[in-house]
This record gives sequence, C-alpha cells and structure tokens, in this order.
Amino acid sequence: MSKHIRLTYREEKISVVAELLEEYAPETCRYIWEHLPIEGRTIHGKFSGNEVFVKVEPPTPLKPENLVTLPLPGELLYYFQEGGVYVDAPKSYAEVCVIYGRNVVLRGEGGVQVFGSLFGRITGDWAQFAEMCKRVRFEGPKILRIERATE
Repeated sequence: MSKHIRLTYREEKISVVAELLEEYAPETCRYIWEHLPIEGRTIHGKFSGNEVFVKVEPPTPLKPENLVTLPLPGELLYYFQEGGVYVDAPKSYAEVCVIYGRNVVLRGEGGVQVFGSLFGRITGDWAQFAEMCKRVRFEGPKILRIERATE
C-alpha cells in the first residue's frame, strides 16, 4: 500500500494529500518519510515558473532517481544544490518543490536548467491549494507543513 503525505498551509488551513512514488524514487521517498514533518516558509520559484518550495534541513545529497526537468502540475520534487558551484550559492541547500501550474522548466541558480527527483504526486481536488501557491508569488511566503497523512 502506498504511503501518503499531507501538505498544509497552516494559517490558511488549506491541505492536500500526495502519494509517494516509492516504486520510482524509493530512496528519496524513504528520506522524505523519515524526515517528516518538514515545515517552513514557502518561497516562490524565481527561475522555474509556477512552483513553490520549502527548504529541507539539513541539506542532504541523495542518489538521483526519477529525474525530471519539465515537471507537471501536482508533482513534488526533491532538489539538492551543492554549495560553491554558483557565484550566488556559497552554501549547499535542499528543497521540496511543489509544482502548481503549467509551463514549468526546473531551473537552479542563474536560471540554469536542472533536474529534480520526482517523488510524489498530489491526489484529488487541489484547486484551492494551487491558488494558495499562486498567492505566495504576490503576497509573500506562507508557512507550509509536510507530514505523514493519517487517512
């Protein structure tokens, strides 16, 4: 049976459930599952388009698996960037990326096209959640909590 996680904008009380894609990204799913809950301020993607992300601490390099660069709406990615590679990124960082709309090209520092590990997919009706993600672009960061779903 598949594992599921819940993503919740805490103050707004808007939640969705996502299925972990353990068959395709087993190590990434295991890492995420073992490090839940993850909570932080969402940041709207500066280079990629319709995505928000939450930093993951500590930033941990994982084996690349189920890599995508053109993610689809509702997909969840794990992205790690080694520090010191780009001028504006002296420290390593990792993110859980939530893709909420079309026309996303995953990009890292300086707009360079990159790949992320696709590890989850939002299920059910998530229009209200997608709208909340869009609001982050115009209203600023919101607190997002990612935890094990108990359905």
